[in-house]
Amino acid sequence: MKKSLKQKAIVMLVAATLTFSTMQCGIILHPERQGQKSGQLDVPMVVLDCLWLIVGVVPGVVALVVDYATGGIYESKAAINAKPGRNVSFRLKGKAPADANVQVTLVGADGLAFTLLSQHYSKGEERASMLTFSLPNGLAPGAYDLNITVNGAKSVDVPVQMSN
Repeated sequence: MKKSLKQKAIVMLVAATLTFSTMQCGIILHPERQGQKSGQLDVPMVVLDCLWLIVGVVPGVVALVVDYATGGIYESKAAINAKPGRNVSFRLKGKAPADANVQVTLVGADGLAFTLLSQHYSKGEERASMLTFSLPNGLAPGAYDLNITVNGAKSVDVPVQMSN
């Protein structure tokens, strides 16, 4: 009787350990990293994964393998990993310091541009806390640039890696 109770406790401990080990995986904490094949290792993620080796070899190895396989172990590059048809959001804080026309454009390597968002803000107007737009469906995988312009002048240029 005691032996079966002990076995059940061990099985439950192993199951709980495996479940919790995947909760610390970099891909769960940083889903934008999915699909990265290489780059600089994110030291805190490596440390978190290696801490699972203290609990047991299997949870530690599972965490490391999942993060290496998905790319969650690598620091985010400046590029955003995205998929066609998905929503992208960014935050503007505070009041507009001047009248401004904000435009977000996605430009492909072939020069083809898609205007994703065009918004006007008046001086002193409280800006929306979150601006959201959808990436066009049917975009080919590859490198794109997300250009944010204010009053016709480019303010930000963010590389985007489009995948299927």
